[in-house]
Amino acid sequence: MNKIIKLKTFQEKVVFRTPYSMEIIETYPLPPYSTILGFIHNMLSSSKTIDEINISVQGRYGNLVREFVRYHKYEVDKKEGKPYPIIVTSLLDLELIIHIKMPTDDLHHNLFAVLKAPPYFPYLGRPEDLISHIEVIEDEERNFDPLKTEEGCLTLHYNCYVQFDIANKLEIDGIPYVIPAYYKLISKSQGRRKKVQEIFRNFEMIKVIYAHSGQTITERIKTDTGKTPIWWMK
Repeated sequence: MNKIIKLKTFQEKVVFRTPYSMEIIETYPLPPYSTILGFIHNMLSSSKTIDEINISVQGRYGNLVREFVRYHKYEVDKKEGKPYPIIVTSLLDLELIIHIKMPTDDLHHNLFAVLKAPPYFPYLGRPEDLISHIEVIEDEERNFDPLKTEEGCLTLHYNCYVQFDIANKLEIDGIPYVIPAYYKLISKSQGRRKKVQEIFRNFEMIKVIYAHSGQTITERIKTDTGKTPIWWMK
């Protein structure tokens, strides 16, 4: 199945929180795969995991801002809390291009239809990180050889996540990241007698390069019909 869904989105302000950032909340430069997978499942109102979804994400933001936010922290079994100031890092004016390949034709058509008429105002990231513009395109994946064009190369116009091995093969430079994707629920016993069962999300982690725009590609790669590169997560 070569059919894919291409999303062009815009968000004025957004946070994609990185793990283990507490007093200072840091953000990924682009949404992690897990965030987009969650978005797809929410759009489809699916409570069960849909396996074998493939995702490509690229984009650019206008600026990055850090601001103090004052929370009120409550401890267990205590009625009164205390002020808890933290620093939150946000991306401003974020443009994204997201390619989605669903595992079946039925799921493809269902997702395309629901994105055209969302059941609620769509967001990506936190619930307050609303998507103020979304363009939904039914497209196709194809193989593209830059050397067979007049330019002889393909320039990256957006920052993107590229699988680590593919980035090395294509000599794409960037910053290494480990990005969460699908997760499985696991239970773990807690307490002295191990009687309390807690549920945790165990994420599949994918090693990528966060590649900056402006780099050129000369080897054969996957693109859509508009010659926008596709960097599948798997």
